[in-house]
Formats: sequence, structure tokens, C-alpha cells
Amino acid sequence: MNESMRVRAMLVVVLFSLGFTIISGRLVYLQLVCHEKFQNEAVRNQYAIVPVPALRGRILDAQGRVLVQSVTTIDLRIDGKVASENPDSLDAVAKTLQMPVETLRSQIKPDDRYILIRPDLDTALQESLKNLKNRSLIFVSRVRRSYPNGAEASHVIGFTNEIMRKVENYPQPIAMEKGVYGIEQVADNYLSGIAGERRIVLNGSRKEIAAYRQYDRQPRNGLDVVLTVDQVVQHVIEEEADRLVRDFSPKTVSIIVLRPSTGEVLGMTNRPTFDPNDRKTMAEPENLKNCAISNMYEPGSTFKIVTTAAVLSEGVADLDTPIYCENGRFFYAGHWLEDTSPHGTLSLREALKVSSNIGFAKLGLALGEDRMYRQIRLMGFGEVTQAPGMALPGEQRGMLRPPSNWSKVSLTRLPIGYEVAVTNLQMALAMGAIANEGKLMEPRLIKAVVDSNGRVVKQFLPRVVRQVVTREVAAKVTKALEGVLEEGGTATLAKVANFTAAGKTGTAYKLVNGAYGSSAYYSSFVGFLPSDNPQFLVSIVVDEPQGPMHFGGKVAGPAFRNIATQVAQQLNLLPEGTQTVLARRVQP
Repeated sequence: MNESMRVRAMLVVVLFSLGFTIISGRLVYLQLVCHEKFQNEAVRNQYAIVPVPALRGRILDAQGRVLVQSVTTIDLRIDGKVASENPDSLDAVAKTLQMPVETLRSQIKPDDRYILIRPDLDTALQESLKNLKNRSLIFVSRVRRSYPNGAEASHVIGFTNEIMRKVENYPQPIAMEKGVYGIEQVADNYLSGIAGERRIVLNGSRKEIAAYRQYDRQPRNGLDVVLTVDQVVQHVIEEEADRLVRDFSPKTVSIIVLRPSTGEVLGMTNRPTFDPNDRKTMAEPENLKNCAISNMYEPGSTFKIVTTAAVLSEGVADLDTPIYCENGRFFYAGHWLEDTSPHGTLSLREALKVSSNIGFAKLGLALGEDRMYRQIRLMGFGEVTQAPGMALPGEQRGMLRPPSNWSKVSLTRLPIGYEVAVTNLQMALAMGAIANEGKLMEPRLIKAVVDSNGRVVKQFLPRVVRQVVTREVAAKVTKALEGVLEEGGTATLAKVANFTAAGKTGTAYKLVNGAYGSSAYYSSFVGFLPSDNPQFLVSIVVDEPQGPMHFGGKVAGPAFRNIATQVAQQLNLLPEGTQTVLARRVQP
């Protein structure tokens, strides 16, 4: 072998040796230095951990009836890339969906592989679409919230929004429900539960191999929330609210039914309203407003219960104390005050029965600023009623100015429900304090939180806020309020057959553009029964009833009668005298 060939052979050997050395070094580097990095990358490519949403808990009424539940539904989605490769296949899909094929094609985007086409497919439509055997169709199982009673109690129950959460290394976003209004929002931590995790194995196309599916952690479903609301009572006030809208075309209606002894809200409704099953009904912001806690209004004569309790508590007057009512016109501090009918001398009891503004203005003057203000605050006005934590959002504290900001006539206007703004819930609870032997209760909408087996996880017990008047004063005010529904009182149309009820009407001029007009009113009534052992209370506020009738006794009074009659039946209250008659029958 000549020298030239030996050099070439040596060069080939050196090059091969160098190549093997480089390759060996690279292999050593990959195996020893980068092993963990590439192993982790391989695992990421082959495995994914996917969150599994927990099933949201139910919302139940006081008797365990379902108000809200989660149901499984199927959504139709389309893989835009596959559909774009064979656009003619969409003709049969559009025909099955009974929609123009042009509309369907306009929704297809090749870079979007998860296009929502039709949510909540019924069973028959699912089968028809599956029979098409179209590779672009994706049928996605989803859990959604269902509200079986539609709009009933919607301002209390609220609704959820579906949020789509993108998960790393998983091709499709995960749908989750989050409470954003009402009890759905307030109790979201209890209802939502704890999501689980599922480890999946992916093939080369990044699709799950179902045979290798395993759970690392099962989801813990949400707890059920039991409300104080009674579905039957709620239905009664929903129908009465609809009747008030039909008969009087008001701006708003608000109705509350509660149990005075516990503060439990048995029903709450408003008009306008919305259906949480139908997002279109939520388009108007006014529909979502819970007027019962967020609308402030001057109550007018229903506020006279506060003045009555105040003068009795302070010893300024008794029920039989005479008051000269100026024959219907009273001039004080440069302003006239009038009654709807002229009266001479009336007792406090009679002044409440006929709702004399002049009589109560004089009682306010006798009380004085400090005592009047203190008694109003004691009754819960000027502050929110719900405790933090489980309170419905949007509650207003009302408006009560300190005496330093009162005018010369304020002491004659506050006692008759002007120059003070309240909510319907505040007014209901103040009357509830009278019905509850002087104890002001915290309102309660949630009775308990329970698990799927009905075991109580957390209980919400009644809470007394404070004693606002003595038991004796409360009894006297109740006796006087019975007269309001008797012959000659302002609420004869509120009288409930076979029961003695106590209540008060309210008709307040409405402040419009800075002045009190003569055509806009708040018409209201708040009352309870039986008056000697109150089981429930109803508070009704009608904002701007239209037509010739606007007095609270004629607008809200009959609504109280209608509601109270049916609620008494639902609560199985025996008509007065029934027990006595039955007792006599069983005697030998």
C-alpha cells in the first residue's frame, strides 16, 4: 500500500472515530444530563391531568322541594377543520337542525375545532344527528343549571354563569358553573363543591385513549342549600303580583311574606322579574333588580306604626289619649298639613284607624327630635337588615338624616312617613317586631346546608337583633292595628274571613323631579295574622299604580287579603273558634 492510500485510510479511521466519539458524547449528554428534561417532556406528551368539575348542589325550599338542580345535557359542536375539508357534508346537518345551510356555513372557521352550534339537544335530535355519521360533529356532555319553577323566586335564587376554563395540555376547555346572583352567588362555596382530577393517556394525535382513563381524585359534589322559602307560598305571591300588574300597571311591585317569630322569609317577589332559564329576560337591568331590598321609598302612613310604638314607649300618650285634629287642616312652621277627611278630637287608637296625618304630626311634636330619631333607629331604619356573609347583594340601608339636618317641619313629616326612605324588607321587619312581642329579628333566607343524604352540615338559627319595644307596648300597638281593618278603618278590604288580622295602609305622594305631584303614589299595606298569635306577615309595595284607585287600602289591601287567605290554608291555620267548637263536640 502506497503512502497516499495509507493517509486516506488513516483519515477515514480518524473521521469515523471522531464521528462515533461525537455521537457517543451526544448520547452520554442526552442520557445523563438531559434525561430528566426529556422524560418529563415525553410524559407531558403522553399524559394529561384534566380537572373534573363537581356536580353543583341543589337549592331546596323549606319543605325539601327542588327549586334548582343540575341536569345533564348534550351540546352539539363542530370541528371547523374537518367540516371545511368537506363543506357539502354540512347540508344534511343544517337540514336536520332545521336551519339555513348558509347560516351554518357562516359559523365554520377552519382554525376553530370546537365551535358551539346548538346547546341542549333533545334525545330525538341527538339520534338524528348521530345517524348522519358526520366526522365533524362533536357531541359534548355538559351539566347545566335547571330552574323548574321558571321566574318564581328568581330574585332570591339568582343564577349562575358558565365559565370555560382552558387546561394545559388538554385540547378542549372545561365548562364550570359559578354563582353570580342571589343565593347561587351567596352560597357558591357550599354549592360548587370541589373539583376532582382525571389522568388521561394521549395517542400520537393528542386524543385520549379511553381504555387507560383513571381517576387520581374523584370530585366532591356540592352541598344542598335549604331555604326558608316555601314554594307554595311563593307561588301564591307570584300570582298576586301578576294580578297587581294587570290591574294597575305599576312601575314596580314588591311582596314579602315572613314569619315574625323567626325572621324566616317564606316568600319574596318583585315585578318586573326574569326567568333564569331564559337569558333574554335578563337583558333589561330593571328585571334583575330585587326591589324588596334595593328600592328605597317614602312609606307614608305605614310608618305610623313606628310613631305609635314610640309615643307609647316614651310615655307621651296612651291609646285613649285625645288628640285635636284641627278639622282636617293644620298650619305649622309656614306649611299646611291636611287629612283626607276632616276630624275633630280623636284618640290615638282612632287616629291610627283613620290614619290622621294631623294627629300623628302632633304626636311627633310631643315626642321631640331626639326621642323620635332614637325610636326610628331602634326599629332598624337607616341600617341594612341582613348580616354579612350570607346576605343577598344589593340591599340599601335607606335614608334617615340626623336631627341636626332636619327642617322646622321635619318633626311633623317623619311621624307620617315622609323625609325618611325605607326598603320593603325594613318595613316588614319593623312590623314583625310588633308582631313578635317587641323583638326585632334578623331576616333569614337560608335554613340549612345539607349533604346528599340530608344530614345537616350547617344550620342557620333565628337571631334576635334587639328588643325595640316592650311586650306590653307591642300588644297595645297590635290592638290598635286590628281597628284599621274594622268598619271605618282604612283597610276594610284587607279583612280576612275567619281571622283577626292587624295591619296598616300607606298612601304616599311620590317625589318626582324634586316636587310631590298629585298623580304618582306609593300604595302599600303591611299586616299579620292571627293578631293574637302571629304566624306570618305580608308586606306589599306598589309603585305608581295607574287608574282612579291609588289608596293603599284599595290597591294593596285586597292583595293582602288574597295572599293571607291562601297562606293561612297552606300553613294549616285553623279559623278562629274552630278549636273551641271541636272541643265542645268531643265532650261527653
